[in-house]
Formats: sequence, structure tokens, C-alpha cells
Amino acid sequence: MRGRLAVILMVGFSLRLLSQATGARSDDVAVVVSENNPVNELSVTELRKILAGDRHSWPGGLPVKLFVRAPGTHERLVLLDVLHMSESEYKQYWIAKVFRGEAQSEPAVLPSNGMQKEALASFPGGIALVDAEDVKSPMKVLKIDGRLPGQPGYPLH
Repeated sequence: MRGRLAVILMVGFSLRLLSQATGARSDDVAVVVSENNPVNELSVTELRKILAGDRHSWPGGLPVKLFVRAPGTHERLVLLDVLHMSESEYKQYWIAKVFRGEAQSEPAVLPSNGMQKEALASFPGGIALVDAEDVKSPMKVLKIDGRLPGQPGYPLH
């Protein structure tokens, strides 16, 4: 038991050191895309358009594919904050958008950051919000308003 506790404490300490080294706050949410996506930075306004399904392609014509986390997750709460919507408003928004023919379907809901990583690898135009501490290669983190997670003034947490 003592050995297991030591391992758990050591892993927690290592993760804390890693987040301090990268500067990521424990509540920062990164905007990630496929590593081959030509975009490196978005403004909050551009991000809002993508999250609202109003931007359909990346430069060069690559279709945007939005992946979102399930209701109640931290990443979903950040998405709702960016869009200035409640969960019920968000659901109604997408129902109306599909009904009007402005979207084929609502964004794909994925239950884990690992599934988002796999989806980004499969869809070159994919974009997702991921807990900054869960970003893994080959995810590419975009700057938002010129800042990366962990930098002063980063807007998504």
C-alpha cells in the first residue's frame, strides 16, 4: 500500500512539474487541430464562428469538422462560455440550424479527449477543445488572440 501511495504521489508531482514547465494552468482549455492544418492562430471571434458552425472551411478549402465534448465536461462549459449560451440554448441552436438546412448535423460529441485525438487524426479539418494538460502529439495547439494556454491573458479556461 505504501509503495502504491508513493507512486501516486510521484506521478501527481511529475504532472504538476510538467504543467509548470509548459505554463499550462490546470483549467486552461486548448484549441487543437490536425497537425497538417495550415492555421496556427485564431481570434476569439473566429473561434466563435467555428464553434457556432458559421465557418465551413479552412484556408485552402479543407472542410471544418467540429468535435465537442459531452455536456457537463469542462471543455463543453468553455465552449458554451465562448458562444454565450446555456446548454439548452446550444441544443436548440443546433436543432434550428439543422432544420433550416444551415448544417447537416450538430457537431460530433465525443466522450473523451483520447477520442478527440483519434478523430483529429482521421479528419484533417477537425477542431476540438481539449483540456490543456491532455494535449498529446499529433494534436496541434492554436494560439487564441496571440496566446497559448498558460500564457498571461489566455482567454479559454
